[in-house]
This record gives sequence, structure tokens and C-alpha cells, in this order.
Amino acid sequence: MNKGFIFNHNKCVACGACNAACILENGWTVHPREIYTYNKDVSVSLPLINLSLACNHCEKPVCLECCPTGTYFREPQTGAIVIDDKKCIGCKYCQWNCPYDAPKFDAKKRIIGKCNLCYSGLLDGRLPACTDACPTGALSYGELPGIDTENKFPWFPDKDLNPSLEFSGEHNTVIIPLKIIPENMYVNQMPVKSEKPSTETREWSLVAFSFLATLSVSSVISSLINGVFPNFIFIVLINILTGLVSLFHLGRKLRAWRALSNLKSSPLSREIALFLIYGAVSILAVITELPAVLVVASIVGLLLLIVIDSVYINSDKRKSVIFHSGQTFLSSLLIASFFSGAVIPFIFIALIKVVSSIHKIYFTKGTGNNFGLRYFRLAILVVMGIRIISAGYSFDPVIIALFLAGELIDRIIFYSDFEPMNLNTFIYKHIKTVKDEKKRG
Repeated sequence: MNKGFIFNHNKCVACGACNAACILENGWTVHPREIYTYNKDVSVSLPLINLSLACNHCEKPVCLECCPTGTYFREPQTGAIVIDDKKCIGCKYCQWNCPYDAPKFDAKKRIIGKCNLCYSGLLDGRLPACTDACPTGALSYGELPGIDTENKFPWFPDKDLNPSLEFSGEHNTVIIPLKIIPENMYVNQMPVKSEKPSTETREWSLVAFSFLATLSVSSVISSLINGVFPNFIFIVLINILTGLVSLFHLGRKLRAWRALSNLKSSPLSREIALFLIYGAVSILAVITELPAVLVVASIVGLLLLIVIDSVYINSDKRKSVIFHSGQTFLSSLLIASFFSGAVIPFIFIALIKVVSSIHKIYFTKGTGNNFGLRYFRLAILVVMGIRIISAGYSFDPVIIALFLAGELIDRIIFYSDFEPMNLNTFIYKHIKTVKDEKKRG
């Protein structure tokens, strides 16, 4: 029988003792354990539930699999998923992929920190500090009793990771957890807001990297179609610039070379490897002026964009992201057809983007989620399509700038729509769904 955390939400008063003990025991500068509150606004139609949660040390840890540097490892005797601080580059990709919000970015150390199960203490026969400190017995550690999975909350993400956590409390809809008396002495230090949670994924360097990579690959493909070679200075500069801006979102930039350590299971590691290969082959193509090398550069470039897209799809598997008009692969084909003057391919790809954009506008109407920007981007795409059909492609700097601006906006919108799996998001969506159903009912 496996060991892990056992949590009874009926006993949790959200006092924060578990969180404080975790920090004091390990000297953290982050908060590996947090108290999440379901229905913090205390809607009368929903139960109020507190959940103390840290790393669940899953049987199938997605953080370990997706980390490009091999920073995560499983301690063999306790089964704890532990971080090697010396390997972490602070890319935050594990944060995107962990649905339990366990990895925390340490702004001081510029690396990730998370619960290590107090594994050194476990080896000495002690319990994790958080369970020792819990005054109500809500949080404990021991042999998992194998409670039926139906006892899990419907808003608690499992995602086939088999977390080492089980719930022992009753899950009916009328449960109200214990409260601290007097209530005016209690202040929740880390509330889960009732509005849609934000993520730290919209970093300008990631937008710049993916867009510049798209431009570089598009120039190579359009040159191949036109039977010419790309400008040497342009290819060299854009590839160097793309590589440089990719470093800015890393906490530890000088450790970037470690990102090639997990090619087997990390999409991010494969992305970096393919970018380096593409950069070398594309520059070699313009130096040697061999058509075969240019063909190889085009193929590797398209593979690079597919892998860039997979980095985000792996973290957010919704269809709206998989078929988003801001995907780099689709954008590169549109840009390449634009610069090569291929009218029919341009119209075909543009129509795909238009349909995708209209679909997204329809489902985000009234939410304020870049609604005006979506219409502006769609208008640019339609205008470009009408111009190409009526007048064909012409080297007009204004038209080119407007077209590329539209593609950049599309990529920015993609980042806005990108929503990695996260417990806060699951809670928010479940509350919203229940409230909407009650209104309709």
C-alpha cells in the first residue's frame, strides 16, 4: 500500500498552520503549501470547502516528465518528487503542466521550489512538518486507505497522474467546514479569488521567440517556393535574435544549456534542440546556396514550429488552443504564401484563420477577453485577403507591415487564450458551471 497525504476537509479551518510549519521546517522563501478555498464568496447554493494542498508526489509526475533539464527526481525510499536546485533554469514549464499548482517560482533564487515531503525527516522516522502542525487533524500522512475515487471532489484534477493524496471527508453539498471563533480574528492570507485566475504565461520574450521563429521559417519556405535563397544577413540576425530573446524568461540564463537534458519526454527540450538544428541548417543553406540544404532547412523549420505548438498543447489540451489561429505552424504557412505570392494557398489558409477567429469571438463575446483586438485582427486578415485577390502581392512596405502586425496580434491573442491546467482554474470553472446550471434550472 502506498503512503501519502490524507485530507479531511470537514476538519480544516484554514488556519495556515500547515503552511507555516512547511516554511519554517525547510526555510522556504516560497509557499509550497497553500490553502485553497472553494466558494470563498460563500454562495448559499454551494458548499464552502477549504483544501490544504502542496505537491502530491504523483505516481506519474508530469513535472518530472516535462522538465527540460532533469531537475526533478524521485527519492527512491520515500517516493518523494524532489528538485535539484543546481539544475533548475527557472523556465516555469513545470508550473504550466502541474494541475495542482505545486511548483512555485522563487523570485529571489530565480528557480522553482516545491514541497519535498520532508523526505529527510521521513527517512529518520518523522512525519512531514505540515501534518505534525495541523491542530484539527485535517491533514495527516500515512498509508493511503484506497478510498473510492468517487470520493474526490468533481473540481479536483486527477488527469491520470495518480496523486499520493486521498480525501477522507464526506462530500455532500451541505457541508460547512469548521470555523475559527471569534471569526473576526481570522484572515485568510492566500485566498482563491472568485474571478477567473490569471497565469504567468504571457511573457513578452515567449511571444517574441515564437513570432521571430515563425518569421524565420516563413522566409526560408517562401524563398524555396520562389527559387531563391534568403538574405544572409537577415537569416543570421533573426536566428541570433530569436535565440537571445528566448533566454529572457529564464530565471537562470547561464544554465540554459541544460535545456537539452530531457529530449525523451520534454516538449520544451525538443523545441530547443530543433531550434538549434534549424538555425544551423538555415544559415548553412544561405552560405552554401545548395537547394537540397534549403529544402532540409524548410522541413526542419516546419518541424520546429510543430514542436513549438506542442509545448503549449501539452499544457493546455483544449480544442480551442489546438485549432487556434495563432498557432505558429499555421501562421508560417500564411506568411510564406503571402511573400511568395501564392494566392490560392493564402486564401485557403486565411479562411481557416478567419473561421477559427470568428469561432473564438463568438464564444468570448461579452467577456472582455481582448474582444476589440480580435475584431481588429480579423479585419486586417480580411483586408489582406481582398487585396491579394484583387491586386495580387506587391512589395508595399505599409501593406507588409500591416500584414505582419496582424500575425503578431494573432500570436498575442494566442497567449491570452492559453490556459494551462491549474487547480484555481478548475475551481473557478466548476463554480461558474454550477451557478450557470442553477440559473437555467
